[in-house]
Amino acid sequence: MKRYELLALLLELARQGCARAPVRIDKALAAANLEVSAWTLSKWLREAAALGYVESVGRGRGYVLTERALKELRKLVEDLEGALGGVERVVLTGTVFRGLGEGSFFVSLAEYREHFRSFLGFDPYPGTLNVRLDEESIAKRRLLEGLEGYRVPPIRRGDVEYCGARLFRAVINGSVEGGVVIPDRTVYGPDVVEVVAKVCLRDALGIKDGDRVRVEVLVGAGRATAE
Repeated sequence: MKRYELLALLLELARQGCARAPVRIDKALAAANLEVSAWTLSKWLREAAALGYVESVGRGRGYVLTERALKELRKLVEDLEGALGGVERVVLTGTVFRGLGEGSFFVSLAEYREHFRSFLGFDPYPGTLNVRLDEESIAKRRLLEGLEGYRVPPIRRGDVEYCGARLFRAVINGSVEGGVVIPDRTVYGPDVVEVVAKVCLRDALGIKDGDRVRVEVLVGAGRATAE
Protein backbone atom coordinates (compact mmCIF):
# COMPACT_ATOMS: atom_id res chain seq x y z
CA MET A 1 0.00 0.00 0.00
CA LYS A 2 1.51 3.32 -1.06
CA ARG A 3 1.90 6.04 1.54
CA TYR A 4 -0.35 8.54 -0.24
CA GLU A 5 -3.07 5.86 -0.49
CA LEU A 6 -2.78 5.18 3.23
CA LEU A 7 -2.95 8.87 4.16
CA ALA A 8 -5.92 9.44 1.86
CA LEU A 9 -7.75 6.50 3.45
CA LEU A 10 -6.98 7.65 7.00
CA LEU A 11 -8.20 11.16 6.20
CA GLU A 12 -11.46 9.80 4.78
CA LEU A 13 -12.03 7.57 7.80
CA ALA A 14 -11.34 10.52 10.10
CA ARG A 15 -13.89 12.61 8.17
CA GLN A 16 -16.47 9.89 8.78
CA GLY A 17 -15.83 9.95 12.53
CA CYS A 18 -13.55 6.95 12.95
CA ALA A 19 -10.96 8.94 14.91
CA ARG A 20 -13.25 9.07 17.95
CA ALA A 21 -15.08 5.74 18.04
CA PRO A 22 -15.94 2.74 15.87
CA VAL A 23 -18.12 3.91 12.99
CA ARG A 24 -19.92 1.94 10.32
CA ILE A 25 -18.70 3.99 7.39
CA ASP A 26 -20.55 4.81 4.20
CA LYS A 27 -18.37 2.77 1.87
CA ALA A 28 -20.02 4.08 -1.30
CA LEU A 29 -19.30 7.65 -0.20
CA ALA A 30 -15.75 6.77 0.86
CA ALA A 31 -15.01 5.11 -2.49
CA ALA A 32 -16.41 8.12 -4.36
CA ASN A 33 -14.40 10.60 -2.28
CA LEU A 34 -11.23 8.58 -2.78
CA GLU A 35 -11.99 8.08 -6.48
CA VAL A 36 -11.48 4.30 -6.24
CA SER A 37 -13.64 1.24 -6.77
CA ALA A 38 -15.43 -0.57 -3.95
CA TRP A 39 -12.98 -3.45 -4.44
CA THR A 40 -9.97 -1.14 -4.04
CA LEU A 41 -11.48 0.46 -0.94
CA SER A 42 -11.96 -2.96 0.68
CA LYS A 43 -8.38 -3.87 -0.23
CA TRP A 44 -7.04 -0.65 1.31
CA LEU A 45 -9.03 -1.26 4.50
CA ARG A 46 -7.61 -4.78 4.83
CA GLU A 47 -4.07 -3.57 4.22
CA ALA A 48 -4.42 -0.65 6.65
CA ALA A 49 -5.70 -3.07 9.29
CA ALA A 50 -2.79 -5.45 8.66
CA LEU A 51 -0.35 -2.55 9.10
CA GLY A 52 -1.92 -1.57 12.40
CA TYR A 53 -3.59 1.68 11.35
CA VAL A 54 -7.22 0.58 11.43
CA GLU A 55 -9.22 -1.79 13.61
CA SER A 56 -12.40 -3.51 12.48
CA VAL A 57 -14.82 -3.74 15.38
CA GLY A 58 -17.37 -6.50 15.46
CA ARG A 59 -18.91 -8.07 12.39
CA GLY A 60 -19.58 -5.15 10.09
CA ARG A 61 -20.08 -2.81 13.06
CA GLY A 62 -17.44 -0.32 12.15
CA TYR A 63 -13.87 0.87 11.85
CA VAL A 64 -11.76 2.90 14.26
CA LEU A 65 -8.36 4.53 13.75
CA THR A 66 -5.57 3.29 15.98
CA GLU A 67 -3.16 5.52 17.87
CA ARG A 68 -0.60 4.82 15.16
CA ALA A 69 -3.00 6.23 12.56
CA LEU A 70 -3.75 9.29 14.68
CA LYS A 71 -0.02 9.99 15.03
CA GLU A 72 0.34 9.89 11.24
CA LEU A 73 -2.56 12.33 10.81
CA ARG A 74 -1.23 14.69 13.49
CA LYS A 75 2.15 14.75 11.77
CA LEU A 76 0.50 15.47 8.43
CA VAL A 77 -1.48 18.33 9.98
CA GLU A 78 1.66 19.78 11.57
CA ASP A 79 3.56 19.58 8.29
CA LEU A 80 0.74 21.24 6.38
CA GLU A 81 0.22 23.96 8.98
CA GLY A 82 3.88 24.75 8.74
CA ALA A 83 3.69 24.90 4.96
CA LEU A 84 0.49 26.92 4.86
CA GLY A 85 1.15 29.50 7.58
CA GLY A 86 0.48 32.98 6.18
CA VAL A 87 1.06 33.38 2.47
CA GLU A 88 3.22 30.34 1.82
CA ARG A 89 3.96 28.04 -1.06
CA VAL A 90 3.23 24.35 -1.24
CA VAL A 91 6.10 22.73 -3.10
CA LEU A 92 5.23 19.90 -5.47
CA THR A 93 7.89 17.89 -7.27
CA GLY A 94 7.60 15.27 -9.95
CA THR A 95 8.45 14.25 -13.51
CA VAL A 96 7.10 15.51 -16.81
CA PHE A 97 5.09 13.13 -18.98
CA ARG A 98 3.15 13.33 -22.23
CA GLY A 99 -0.59 13.59 -21.58
CA LEU A 100 -3.64 12.79 -23.66
CA GLY A 101 -4.02 16.28 -25.14
CA GLU A 102 -7.19 17.15 -23.23
CA GLY A 103 -5.50 20.09 -21.50
CA SER A 104 -4.82 21.75 -24.84
CA PHE A 105 -8.50 21.49 -25.79
CA PHE A 106 -9.82 22.95 -22.54
CA VAL A 107 -7.28 25.77 -22.39
CA SER A 108 -8.28 26.72 -25.93
CA LEU A 109 -11.92 27.32 -24.93
CA ALA A 110 -12.60 31.06 -24.77
CA GLU A 111 -14.61 30.89 -21.54
CA TYR A 112 -11.80 29.17 -19.68
CA ARG A 113 -9.17 31.48 -21.14
CA GLU A 114 -11.05 34.50 -19.83
CA HIS A 115 -10.95 33.10 -16.29
CA PHE A 116 -7.26 32.30 -16.62
CA ARG A 117 -6.54 35.85 -17.80
CA SER A 118 -8.60 37.34 -14.99
CA PHE A 119 -6.94 35.38 -12.20
CA LEU A 120 -3.45 34.58 -13.44
CA GLY A 121 -2.87 37.82 -15.35
CA PHE A 122 -1.87 36.24 -18.65
CA ASP A 123 -3.31 34.54 -21.71
CA PRO A 124 -2.29 30.88 -21.32
CA TYR A 125 -0.33 28.92 -23.88
CA PRO A 126 -2.80 26.41 -25.45
CA GLY A 127 -1.68 23.35 -23.57
CA THR A 128 -0.80 22.06 -20.12
CA LEU A 129 2.38 20.60 -18.68
CA ASN A 130 1.59 17.26 -17.05
CA VAL A 131 3.58 16.40 -13.94
CA ARG A 132 3.50 13.00 -12.24
CA LEU A 133 4.11 13.72 -8.58
CA ASP A 134 6.54 12.15 -6.17
CA GLU A 135 4.91 10.22 -3.34
CA GLU A 136 5.50 12.96 -0.77
CA SER A 137 3.80 15.52 -3.04
CA ILE A 138 0.63 13.50 -3.63
CA ALA A 139 -0.80 14.23 -0.17
CA LYS A 140 -0.10 17.93 -0.73
CA ARG A 141 -1.91 17.78 -4.06
CA ARG A 142 -4.94 16.26 -2.32
CA LEU A 143 -4.84 19.15 0.11
CA LEU A 144 -5.23 21.58 -2.79
CA GLU A 145 -8.49 19.85 -3.68
CA GLY A 146 -9.88 21.03 -0.34
CA LEU A 147 -8.74 24.64 -0.67
CA GLU A 148 -10.77 27.38 -2.27
CA GLY A 149 -8.34 28.72 -4.85
CA TYR A 150 -9.96 30.58 -7.73
CA ARG A 151 -13.16 28.92 -8.88
CA VAL A 152 -13.69 28.38 -12.61
CA PRO A 153 -17.35 27.42 -13.09
CA PRO A 154 -18.51 24.75 -15.55
CA ILE A 155 -19.34 26.01 -19.02
CA ARG A 156 -22.00 24.79 -21.39
CA ARG A 157 -21.96 24.73 -25.17
CA GLY A 158 -25.22 23.43 -26.55
CA ASP A 159 -25.92 20.06 -24.98
CA VAL A 160 -22.35 19.63 -23.76
CA GLU A 161 -21.21 20.77 -20.31
CA TYR A 162 -17.51 21.04 -19.53
CA CYS A 163 -16.43 20.66 -15.91
CA GLY A 164 -15.28 23.45 -13.65
CA ALA A 165 -11.92 23.68 -11.94
CA ARG A 166 -9.87 25.48 -9.31
CA LEU A 167 -6.83 27.57 -10.14
CA PHE A 168 -3.80 28.32 -8.01
CA ARG A 169 -0.95 30.65 -8.88
CA ALA A 170 2.40 28.92 -9.16
CA VAL A 171 6.05 29.31 -10.05
CA ILE A 172 7.69 26.55 -12.06
CA ASN A 173 11.37 25.74 -11.49
CA GLY A 174 11.73 29.05 -9.64
CA SER A 175 11.63 31.09 -12.84
CA VAL A 176 8.36 30.96 -14.80
CA GLU A 177 5.02 32.23 -13.49
CA GLY A 178 2.08 29.96 -14.13
CA GLY A 179 -0.87 28.24 -12.57
CA VAL A 180 -1.93 24.82 -11.33
CA VAL A 181 -5.31 23.58 -12.56
CA ILE A 182 -7.35 21.17 -10.39
CA PRO A 183 -10.28 20.04 -12.59
CA ASP A 184 -13.51 18.81 -11.01
CA ARG A 185 -13.21 15.76 -13.26
CA THR A 186 -10.05 14.36 -14.82
CA VAL A 187 -8.77 11.23 -16.49
CA TYR A 188 -5.69 11.38 -14.29
CA GLY A 189 -5.27 10.13 -10.75
CA PRO A 190 -4.28 12.10 -7.63
CA ASP A 191 -0.61 11.71 -8.54
CA VAL A 192 -0.85 14.20 -11.41
CA VAL A 193 -1.05 17.99 -11.65
CA GLU A 194 -1.61 20.07 -14.77
CA VAL A 195 0.29 23.32 -15.10
CA VAL A 196 -0.40 26.29 -17.37
CA ALA A 197 1.78 29.27 -18.24
CA LYS A 198 2.01 32.15 -20.69
CA VAL A 199 4.67 30.25 -22.62
CA CYS A 200 5.27 26.65 -23.65
CA LEU A 201 6.97 25.38 -20.51
CA ARG A 202 8.82 22.60 -22.32
CA ASP A 203 10.50 25.17 -24.55
CA ALA A 204 10.98 27.91 -21.95
CA LEU A 205 12.56 25.55 -19.40
CA GLY A 206 14.21 23.17 -21.86
CA ILE A 207 12.47 20.14 -20.36
CA LYS A 208 11.23 16.89 -21.84
CA ASP A 209 9.40 13.75 -20.74
CA GLY A 210 11.07 12.21 -17.71
CA ASP A 211 12.69 15.45 -16.51
CA ARG A 212 12.06 16.56 -12.94
CA VAL A 213 10.28 19.84 -12.20
CA ARG A 214 9.48 21.85 -9.10
CA VAL A 215 6.11 23.58 -8.85
CA GLU A 216 5.63 26.09 -6.04
CA VAL A 217 1.91 26.64 -5.51
CA LEU A 218 0.85 29.88 -3.84
CA VAL A 219 -2.09 29.10 -1.57
CA GLY A 220 -2.52 32.55 0.01
CA ALA A 221 -3.47 35.91 -1.46
CA GLY A 222 -1.35 37.84 -3.86
CA ARG A 223 0.20 37.15 -7.20
CA ALA A 224 3.01 34.65 -7.65
CA THR A 225 6.42 36.03 -8.52
CA ALA A 226 9.43 34.16 -9.77
CA GLU A 227 12.41 34.18 -7.48
